[in-house]
Amino acid sequence: MERVDAKLKRLRAIEASYRQEIRWAQADLKRDPDHRHRYERAVEKSERKIAKILPKIHAMIERRERVREHLR
Repeated sequence: MERVDAKLKRLRAIEASYRQEIRWAQADLKRDPDHRHRYERAVEKSERKIAKILPKIHAMIERRERVREHLR
């Protein structure tokens, strides 16, 4: 159970870092609109990474719920 919680915490931290990268790129875009393509690529890259990690997070949450039900 603790391993699942630790893995879930790590995955959520990774997702949060990707979301932070998106916020930074969007803020940079507002300051420097001439290089729009560069910032849009950074946002797309982070969004792809989030899309890749979200199913893992959801599966881990379901797994944790199954383990908790089993322990009751």
